[in-house]
Amino acid sequence: MNPVVFSASSVSAYIDCHLRWFFSYVLNEKGEQSEAQAVGIAVHDYAERMLNGLVDVMNGGHARPVPSPTGLADLARIFDEHILPTYRDPVLIEASFQVSINGIPFSGIIDSVDRQDIGQAAYANILRDLKTTGKRPPTGRYRFPLVGYWLGARELGYEPAIMQLDYIVRTAKPYYWPEVVAAPDEDDIAWFAATLDAVADGVERSDYEPTGLGTYVCSYCPHKAICGPYTRYKEVTDAN
Repeated sequence: MNPVVFSASSVSAYIDCHLRWFFSYVLNEKGEQSEAQAVGIAVHDYAERMLNGLVDVMNGGHARPVPSPTGLADLARIFDEHILPTYRDPVLIEASFQVSINGIPFSGIIDSVDRQDIGQAAYANILRDLKTTGKRPPTGRYRFPLVGYWLGARELGYEPAIMQLDYIVRTAKPYYWPEVVAAPDEDDIAWFAATLDAVADGVERSDYEPTGLGTYVCSYCPHKAICGPYTRYKEVTDAN
């Protein structure tokens, strides 16, 4: 069995640049955290505590006040006013999972699964994923992670009928932008498995070439400060 446990972020890193994966998952280099990453982590932490507070209230308890993330009150307000009220019954919050896809282990953390009443004593689970972004994203951007999270939710016993991305768009006036995504079909799952298999094969072969060099990937790579190929590339391009 492949000893590496893959995740959506590690697969994305390898697809972006094989050398980036080496820095992150072989050398365990943390790299430089971008502002966007810091904001995303802070908002996720806030949302998790707010959802747990909602569950406490639904169970007859009292929610503790949750302070807004420092400097991010506008984003917290968007969550409070536009996203939190749409939840009905969060049955999973920040739930860890691990599944095996063709013998390759894949793990992740599901933001939430919300159970909603669809009438006639029937319920549907909605897989939800919160994102912060600088501009309104194109549809289908997070297809791979969502399929993985769907498989994870199914493994945990909460097969989602539908999926939803909850974007908080960080423009001058932040706003909420939801994207509803159909549950994956057999073709989606086959594509997911093939993508995972290709990445696992590259890692197995120790293919750590700088495949992202000279592309947009370098602009946000957290390891460019210690990347020799990038340093040499910049020396050549800056001299010309």
